[in-house]
Order: sequence, then C-alpha cells, then structure tokens
Amino acid sequence: MSTLARAFSYVLPIVGVIALIYLILFLKQLIETLKQLSKTLDTANDQLKKLDAPLKTAENISTTVDEVNQSAKEAFVSVMSSLSENVQNAKDWFQNKKNGKESIETKEDE
Repeated sequence: MSTLARAFSYVLPIVGVIALIYLILFLKQLIETLKQLSKTLDTANDQLKKLDAPLKTAENISTTVDEVNQSAKEAFVSVMSSLSENVQNAKDWFQNKKNGKESIETKEDE
C-alpha cells in the first residue's frame, strides 16, 4: 500500500501539471474566440448601421403607399356616394315626369 501511495505521490503532480496546461490552452483558445466574436459583432453592427438609411426609405415609401391607398378609398367612397345620389335623383326625376304625364293623360281622359 505504501508503494501505491508513493507511486501516486509522483504521478498526481504530473497529472495536475498536465491538467493545468490543458486548462491554460483551453482558456487561451476561449479568449481568442471571444476576441473574434467581438470583431464579428462589431462588423455586424457596422453593416446594420449601413442598412438604417435604406430601411428608413422603405418605411417612408410604405407610409406614402398607405396614405395613397387611404386617399383612393376615400375618393372611391365619395364617387360612389355621389353617383348613388345622382342615380337616385335621376330616378326621382323620371318618376316625376312619368307621374306628370299620367296626371296630364288622366286629366285629358276626364
């Protein structure tokens, strides 16, 4: 048992040093990856800032199209209302003319 304890007393420090070396290499790789990630995020942020102007233009165009659509709807409703009113007026006028002729014919028949 003492031999085994002595063997582990030699092996454990070596295993510890190897584990520390791997830990240091892992941390170094992690730091490099984080630096690259930071650069990538900065580049992506710059590209998104470049898109702000075209997106603002698209938003303005969309707003204009919505306004034109609303105006067209209002104009159509106005035209239809006016047309409906004019058709009703014409119908009433023809009805009055027809009733006027009938009353003249009725008076002549008497």
